[in-house]
Amino acid sequence: MKLQLGLEWFLNPDHLPMIAGIELGWYREAGLALELVVPDDHYDGLAATASGEIAFSCNEPLHMIDEARSGLSALGCFFETDGGILLDRSAGRRLLDGGRVRLASPVAGGVTDAIAIEILARWSRQQGADFDEAQVVIESAGFAHLQNLQQGYDGAWLCFANFEGVEARMLGVDAAFIASGDTGLQNFSALELFTGSAFLAEHPQVVATVTGLISRGAALCRDDPAQAARLWYAHSGETPGALMDAIIADTCPRLVSPIRRDAGRWRAMWAQFDAMGLSRVDAEGYEALYR
Repeated sequence: MKLQLGLEWFLNPDHLPMIAGIELGWYREAGLALELVVPDDHYDGLAATASGEIAFSCNEPLHMIDEARSGLSALGCFFETDGGILLDRSAGRRLLDGGRVRLASPVAGGVTDAIAIEILARWSRQQGADFDEAQVVIESAGFAHLQNLQQGYDGAWLCFANFEGVEARMLGVDAAFIASGDTGLQNFSALELFTGSAFLAEHPQVVATVTGLISRGAALCRDDPAQAARLWYAHSGETPGALMDAIIADTCPRLVSPIRRDAGRWRAMWAQFDAMGLSRVDAEGYEALYR
């Protein structure tokens, strides 16, 4: 059976749990062919999975609550990191002095903007400064976070510690990494695996097999980062380099195995954002993702 899995953005080491099984022939041995699909838009994979166009997708758990997505079933988390805003240090000082900052975001608008502003509000108050949400301008600028900073943005939102955090350190970028958890917000910087509710009902064994193989891939890469690096370079065709080696080394310990359907993993995130008026999914809608 040919299967497609829609990614949340460009192919990167966060996807090693799937890459491992593809490169080592596990899916072929199981009678499956898994293709990883890079989206044009961040939400494409979720929409295509919910509609039944493709079998699987992965994306941040935040997107289980920023919009109701009928037809989607959550299967469990295979990767979790720290995430938040990468903010130029001089821009951070300007913000604390009452000035404005300009953030690049891959998905500007709605709930995601509101959470970025909440992070900066809490961070500013932790530093003893007043804050007004009018101080923050957020613009849609794609996922090239470091490039956006280098091209004049004051900060980048929806950054991952294992990728942009490592990249900033390796490239000597003078920026602070403000993680959501540092400000008292629940973490949501992770990748959850999804399938369509209809596909799950029709092909439960296929879903179980794919979930099991991704779990196996996560365990292999977590336990053997050197092999994970070899698999990454073989699959991506990328020339080996110190920066990617460092990203892979930071990513592997953050992989999660086994993958488990667990509504409790993100329930506190849903509850916190719901209490703040930042969830567009009610309790029933959230729980339904795991049924």
